[in-house]
Amino acid sequence: MPELVMEKIIEFSDFKAVLTLRQVCRDFRNFIDDLNDSKLPDSKFAKIEIVSDKKENEIILDFVNSDNSYYRIEYSETENSRKFQETTKLFQNSNIVDVAIRDLELILKFQKSTLKRLFFSFQHFQLQNDSSVHTLPIKLSNLFHGLGRKIKTRKFIINTSDTSQIMTVLPFASPEALETLKLYALDGVEKKEVEIDEFAKTEQWKKAERMDCGFRVLNLKVEDICHFSRLYIKVPSITARDLDFLRKTYISSSKFKNSVFNLMVFNEIEEITDLWGAAFTTGSSTHSWYFRTKNSKEKILLIEFCPIPQVFFFKTIRPNFVWTGAIVHDYDEH
Repeated sequence: MPELVMEKIIEFSDFKAVLTLRQVCRDFRNFIDDLNDSKLPDSKFAKIEIVSDKKENEIILDFVNSDNSYYRIEYSETENSRKFQETTKLFQNSNIVDVAIRDLELILKFQKSTLKRLFFSFQHFQLQNDSSVHTLPIKLSNLFHGLGRKIKTRKFIINTSDTSQIMTVLPFASPEALETLKLYALDGVEKKEVEIDEFAKTEQWKKAERMDCGFRVLNLKVEDICHFSRLYIKVPSITARDLDFLRKTYISSSKFKNSVFNLMVFNEIEEITDLWGAAFTTGSSTHSWYFRTKNSKEKILLIEFCPIPQVFFFKTIRPNFVWTGAIVHDYDEH
């Protein structure tokens, strides 16, 4: 069959039909695999989830459609098999991680529209020396590097017990499409500490609008996180000067919504009172300060400190939500 005819067949076929055509014969499979990505149909997945499961010693790939229907492929290292729907295929001489990577590479050739979410979950396999599933993050990194393009996704989410795995995949999300970063801890390591210097240098970090971090961040530089319009972060502590830097940044920003700083300890309440004046209290232990914003008369910056647990909240509110009797400071007053 002439190549032009085969190209026309591909042009009028959808994603599932092309995958079926790949199975017709070896020549058709090779033709599709060698075809330029631009000539392939869009798979139009809304979400892609990539999970390594230590308990079952397997890899799971979920491809979710916009209506939340999904395709799941399970790769078992124990059985050296791939299961899709009701069909299980055994691989005698192939590494099951490599099989999963090849399948993912093929499917990503078809994904052209922007994902709503790209999700990774890497469990801790390091102590299982006989398992190759722990190589998944590195092999994913090699795969993404070989694609020659970034993956367009609005949300990038990673659950991991090893923070070094974050940088194996983060640089391959498209900065232009990315809106939200979520970095979470697995396997009961919520108290695990991490330095974010390397993350903060990436374009993905700089372009994202929202960031949630479930790890305890060491040596925080507030300049690295003040651009996020929404933020949740855990830190051992924070200085009064850094808090005031954030206040000045937030009251000057038209995009800021809210941020939460979960602390282990805060010992500078006197210093912050010197900077912001006496806090407003309503009988509870929460300390509150109100500041006008520079760019809108309809927004007030509310800062709250809750001593137990020790948390600082920053958020913009409307003037009618200010407590009666509370002082609203001008943005340049302190």
